[in-house]
Amino acid sequence: MGTLINAIAIIIATLIGITLKKGLPEKIQKSVMMALGLGLITLSLGWFLSDFFTIINDDLSTSSELLIILSLVIGAAIGEWIDIDLRLNRWAENIELKYKLPPLAKGFISATLIFCVGAMAIVGSIEDGISGDYSVLVIKSLLDFITAMILASVLGIGVIFSAISVLLYQGSIFLLAREAQGFLTPEVVRSLSMVGNILLIAIGFNFMEIKKIKVANLLPALVIPIIYFIITSFL
Repeated sequence: MGTLINAIAIIIATLIGITLKKGLPEKIQKSVMMALGLGLITLSLGWFLSDFFTIINDDLSTSSELLIILSLVIGAAIGEWIDIDLRLNRWAENIELKYKLPPLAKGFISATLIFCVGAMAIVGSIEDGISGDYSVLVIKSLLDFITAMILASVLGIGVIFSAISVLLYQGSIFLLAREAQGFLTPEVVRSLSMVGNILLIAIGFNFMEIKKIKVANLLPALVIPIIYFIITSFL
């Protein structure tokens, strides 16, 4: 239910954002993207640090440093080898040409990454699958509504197709959580959330045009913690 609410919120917000796009000068569009990027970096960094630092016996300690670095490095190597970014852009461009649609690649890819790789998408879907509590996904839906409206006002109709990505991604996590509750320990969820929030920070850099990062090519990094915990569970 939570994932369905999330997808509907994105669709409605995109339609509103497209209407607003007609009246936004290019100067304001750039400022909006700069502000959104700054917000993404700030929020994602805060979420990352809340998972990364823990207080044990009044001492501040960190967790999963090596796993995070390995996940990003291995994930980047796999992503560049497959070139996920190029494949996604080509797929979206082919759809544009085939159905004579306006440019949608940037909006679809940017929105998909924002809505899918964050901590709330992972934690909310797991809680919904395990206990049926989708309150986190409802909160995420409100945040995604605002974000989708802003993105669509700048990047256009492509944002609406990210609703499909949300359904597939969060729906898969929901089903996994129902079938493999014992595996999804707090440590596994924390590691996934930290890697996901680092990817959100990278998206923020892209929006602010500080550095062009092919975030789609970093997506395999989200799989590495799962593989790691599966292997260590047999040791």
